Amino acid sequence: MASPTTTLRLRPELREQITRLARRHRRSFSEVVQNLLDEALRLRSCAGIYFSDEPTGRVAKVVGTGLAVWEIVRDYLECGNDRTALRKLFPRLSMGQIQASLLYYSRYPDEIDEAIAENRGLTWQAVEDRLGSLVKRG
Repeated sequence: MASPTTTLRLRPELREQITRLARRHRRSFSEVVQNLLDEALRLRSCAGIYFSDEPTGRVAKVVGTGLAVWEIVRDYLECGNDRTALRKLFPRLSMGQIQASLLYYSRYPDEIDEAIAENRGLTWQAVEDRLGSLVKRG
């Protein structure tokens, strides 16, 4: 189903920047604008979160940490949703940073659950197990 069309007047410098982004990322102008607007709305609704380019795409992170929201939420869930236990795992996180992560998760659970699932196998133990099985075969 096609999205409804909306006309929007842009300042020339904004249009140029968006055009450059679209070219650089090989995306349509419309797709880039939609992604930028979506990200801007997420930033406004979840103070303490920013987005960063990663090899897997744009990732929601906690300001001042470099930690992805999914990393904090993964450990929060593994701690049985215990904020005190989470603070022990991440002693440098403030309660505000933890709350920002959990707020983002409450608003975008599918995104975070998917990131946790995708990254579940990317642990040192998984790497060691994989290397061990390759050595045994060799």
